[in-house]
Amino acid sequence: MPVDLRTEKTLGLVGSILTLLGGLSDGAIRTGSVVVFSNLVSLIGFIFVLMALHGISTKLNDERPFKYYLYSVIVVIGGLIVFAILLVAGIISAFATDEAGIIGGFASIGLGFAVLIGLIILSVYYQIQAWRATYEITGVEEFNQVATFLKWGAITLIILVGVLLLLIAEVFQIIAFSRLPDEIEPKDQKPEYDTGVVVY
Repeated sequence: MPVDLRTEKTLGLVGSILTLLGGLSDGAIRTGSVVVFSNLVSLIGFIFVLMALHGISTKLNDERPFKYYLYSVIVVIGGLIVFAILLVAGIISAFATDEAGIIGGFASIGLGFAVLIGLIILSVYYQIQAWRATYEITGVEEFNQVATFLKWGAITLIILVGVLLLLIAEVFQIIAFSRLPDEIEPKDQKPEYDTGVVVY
């Protein structure tokens, strides 16, 4: 039987819009109150998308979309924690009076940035896998486009073209959830076999 995905469609659509709006407002105006508000909006949107993918994974009997997206979230949080620890340790050491302490401080800060960049790349990889899997089980091509723009956006981010591609990925994410069918037949659902019993 087809499964109802209306709730997941709504959650994903609203969450994607909130994430995009939060990112745009954060990038446009960086006053204290606006940054806090935009980060909160993005966080809520992020949670909505995670809930949508959890529902899709559960109802379509494929854990990959939710699992990979969750991995992405965990990696980002872990990266920020490690970065904060190394940054604080580096700043403290940088104010040391001896040369070794100063060098060690800058090395710690550099290591923090390296770890953060590495984990962000890993997080993007998991997001790409999540959207590819969502495309495979729903058949919505726009989910595949999200993964493609994410990949090239991450690769070209250093030359700033990536910023535009990541923005396009966010837009395609909204389009993808808007085109998600209200009902989908799970691909691995067992067919109803004829029992041979004739009912008159």
